Amino acid sequence: MDIEGTMQFILDQQAKFSSDIARIESVLQRTSEILANLAERQNNSEQIIQEVRETMLDVANAQERTNEILATLAERQVATDEILATHAERQVATDEILATHAERQVAIEEARLATEEAIRRLAERQATTEENLNVLLLTVERHIANHN
Repeated sequence: MDIEGTMQFILDQQAKFSSDIARIESVLQRTSEILANLAERQNNSEQIIQEVRETMLDVANAQERTNEILATLAERQVATDEILATHAERQVATDEILATHAERQVAIEEARLATEEAIRRLAERQATTEENLNVLLLTVERHIANHN
């Protein structure tokens, strides 16, 4: 057995072992860095997921409030439609009343014109009657004057 060869073999093996350990330590260092990076990304992902959950809860709550508002609006729309229907019925009744008033107004105007015409004719007859009365008075006065 060659002691020098054995020692050289042991030294070579030890050098190779040291080199392998250095390489393993380097790989372990990179692996640790990758794991740390992955852990940080995992934490970021968990935070993002939590924020998304909270946002989705906010959206769900907002949707629920929106649904309540829409239900209230739908109820109010029904009430408004009923009020509008009532107003439409009242408008029809008002229009009928106004039409009746307009007809009556026309009749009143026609009656006023007929009354004015009757008054005019009456005034003419009164004037004629006054003339005839004056003639009669003159005749009676002459008759009385002739018999006295």
